[in-house]
Amino acid sequence: MENQNQLRKGIGLFIATALVAGNMMGSGIFMLPATLAQESGPGSTMIAWILTGMGSIFLALSFANLGTRYPQSGGPYEFSKRGFGDFIGFINAWLYWNGSWIGNVAVILAIASYAGNLIPAIASNHLIGFITTSAILWIFTLINILGVRLAGKIQTAITAFEIALFLGFIIVAALHFHPSNLTPLFPAHKGPGAISVAASSTLWAFIGLESATVAGGEIRNPQKNIRRSTILGISIATVLYMAINFFAMGAMNQRALAGSSAPISDILAQFFGTGIGRLITVAAVVSILGTTVGWLLSTARIAYAAGVDGVFPKPFAKVHSKYQTPYMALIIGSVLANILLLMNYTKSFNSAFNFVVLLATLSYLPVYAMTAASEIRLMKKMHGTVNVSKFIKVSLIPLLGFIYAGWAIYGSGAKTVMYGFLLLLAGIPFYLYMNYKRETTANQQPTESITTKI
Repeated sequence: MENQNQLRKGIGLFIATALVAGNMMGSGIFMLPATLAQESGPGSTMIAWILTGMGSIFLALSFANLGTRYPQSGGPYEFSKRGFGDFIGFINAWLYWNGSWIGNVAVILAIASYAGNLIPAIASNHLIGFITTSAILWIFTLINILGVRLAGKIQTAITAFEIALFLGFIIVAALHFHPSNLTPLFPAHKGPGAISVAASSTLWAFIGLESATVAGGEIRNPQKNIRRSTILGISIATVLYMAINFFAMGAMNQRALAGSSAPISDILAQFFGTGIGRLITVAAVVSILGTTVGWLLSTARIAYAAGVDGVFPKPFAKVHSKYQTPYMALIIGSVLANILLLMNYTKSFNSAFNFVVLLATLSYLPVYAMTAASEIRLMKKMHGTVNVSKFIKVSLIPLLGFIYAGWAIYGSGAKTVMYGFLLLLAGIPFYLYMNYKRETTANQQPTESITTKI
């Protein structure tokens, strides 16, 4: 990682915590109450939130421990490379990077879905919708190119606004809570068997728990701040998630909730009229924009780290001479995201969002599983001599995180797993080519050196 110092350390604890919480809380919580109502009953939904919260906390602790020990940009790529070698490191980088730019599309589709309630042409006219989403993508790509500190400050301000918005929603929904909306807890075809499916959707809301480790090379005092920001960020998000979804289910009947394209706005509009609904819709758009900033940042850092090592093509490692940001990684990721937006612009925002979320989530799950396994694999390097009791003590949390990730993959369904597996296979020829290039370059270097001396 020789070029690591080219990235500016512009992120402190406050901004790092906002990066974690903001990346987690964006599109997921604004869209998931409706998605979950379509898939499961109230009982299955809340059990799924509890299981996902516990499993994600186990995974977050693994990321925090590894990020404290290895505070380089690239996070899960760096950990798995050290634990299992270059190939597994590449697979993690490949899946995480693809999951990130695919996830960026989901975030932007969520913005368009809410904005369509304000400007109907965005939702009804596919061309206008595509132009709008593309403009959002490239404006925030430019902000990230202009500097990590600028991007971090924007996301911090929006995250603070977002938390205030959610707290206001929880209070209002609690005051209009009707227990009858939660019955039956386990309706037909949406009973306990729907828990694993619901958990796959709730996991989308926890994607981003690793954000501080991905930007580790740009965080000040990383040995302390990566761990602190990861734990603080996931704690804030988890509490808000569960409260929002519980009170949303109690404030609107399940059929209406399942059919909503902007559930938080629609719930508040029931009590305060369409005027407040429109105001909340504007607030939701602003909030999700903050997530766009953070996810573009994370997408570029994993590709940058792989580019520096020669695992990804060298253009990914290019750093802007003035702004000290990985501008080529940002541009390449946004070009691919724009292509996916073009491919989906003929669909409704809801159907496109749900498909993209599942595909992106499944890209992250193997990365999370291998990160947990990497903590066990690197135990001796991190903790010195390990006896049986110490092994059990240290490996318990990452092992539980690994088991959870495997269960969540199973719950994604055969079709989604197939798409994820195909995405993984698509990376192998890419790895073989890049490995061949590195070996060829390494073999040529001595010859070039001898020629120069002669």
